[in-house]
Amino acid sequence: MKPIVAIVGRPNVGKSTLFNRLVGGHRAITLDLPGVTRDRHYGHAHWDAREFVVVDTGGLFLDEQGKGAIEGKIREQVDLAISEADVLLFVMDARAGLLPDEAEIAQYLRRSGKRVFFVANKIDGPKNEEKLTDFFSLGEDVLPVSAEHGYLVNDLLDRVVAPWPKLEEEVEDTAPRPIRLSVIGRPNVGKSSLLNRLLGEDRLVVHDAPGTTRDAIDTPVTVDGRDYLLIDTAGIRRRGTWASKVERYSVLGSLKAMERSDVCLLVLDATEGIHKQDAHVAGYAQEARKGVILVWNKWDLVPAKDRKAFLKKHEDELPFLAHASVLCLSAKTGEGCDAVWPEVNRLHALCGRRISTSDVNRAFGGLVDAHNPPVFKGKPVKFFYATQTKTFPPTFVVFVSEPQGVHFSFKRYLVNGFRRAFAFGGAPIELVFRRKRR
Repeated sequence: MKPIVAIVGRPNVGKSTLFNRLVGGHRAITLDLPGVTRDRHYGHAHWDAREFVVVDTGGLFLDEQGKGAIEGKIREQVDLAISEADVLLFVMDARAGLLPDEAEIAQYLRRSGKRVFFVANKIDGPKNEEKLTDFFSLGEDVLPVSAEHGYLVNDLLDRVVAPWPKLEEEVEDTAPRPIRLSVIGRPNVGKSSLLNRLLGEDRLVVHDAPGTTRDAIDTPVTVDGRDYLLIDTAGIRRRGTWASKVERYSVLGSLKAMERSDVCLLVLDATEGIHKQDAHVAGYAQEARKGVILVWNKWDLVPAKDRKAFLKKHEDELPFLAHASVLCLSAKTGEGCDAVWPEVNRLHALCGRRISTSDVNRAFGGLVDAHNPPVFKGKPVKFFYATQTKTFPPTFVVFVSEPQGVHFSFKRYLVNGFRRAFAFGGAPIELVFRRKRR
């Protein structure tokens, strides 16, 4: 799992502004739990060749104000964020000064045993740093920032990520380990039925009522001498449709299970077609940068004469997964299920492919030469070279004159070009743009 940084503090101190500052410049979609201002929000962030997850939270109260129904739910969510985090950013409003309950919150966060950074927000420049005086009584090093304008946010990030290894310094584990395969999808599409079919036994509870599975369930299995870890997950519904606190937590568990998997089977119901919830789940898998196989379950219920038209109708409804492979099967009858394991093996191998730097730059040079470069502040962006830095997913660092000048459409062009040049198929590809040091 990536390190988790939770942003906590009283209401209206700029937590969400800081959250947007940290994740807004990257491709990750914020994963919203229900109740925009009440619950946790998740986003992916990059800084100095490190990757981490940022969690925004609702306003924290420790006194009597926190005993109301809504405030109590907010407190539950904040406590969960604190428990799962590796680092806490305690944000305070420098303009308002240090408030009495913030001293209590500081003590509360210290007791968590986590690394805590004390952040005084709304400091727009050096002339405003005199407002830090009130915060000296906390006995901590208080870091001034302006989340809105970005003032000294870079310095804060430097300190947060310092203990973590850079991507280039990561040593990949070459020891054999099981392929981690998660089965994801909205409720009641047949995820557990498919797992039982793959396992050859009724290991998991199957019921017609949606939401039977609450927790992610890990099941080791060996097929043809190869080890797998199958992860069944609770059905993931779209934001605003989660019925209970239990379901809220189970959905979070599903997202975490997706994060630690190598390959995801996205199960769809062939009798219903693609729902909005299916697109939401697919989006979560894409943002987690996992290999995805689209699985049309209940294929036996689609008349043979309609199958070709069915696939043609739905192939454009998930355009961001146009590169993903598609399996049509029936978990109930077993039709098509034998194709799952070979396709999982193939996609896993593609996600683990490593391309030599010379081959990368041969393809990269051709792509750059064949397309007009993007323009930034009136000057064309210069592209120097590229290299692969990691696998799972295949990640390439591209050195350019101005990373901010690379438009998302040109990034998409390069991704599609790499996919064709190296036959990556349904494997996700990540591009990171960095400024070349002269």
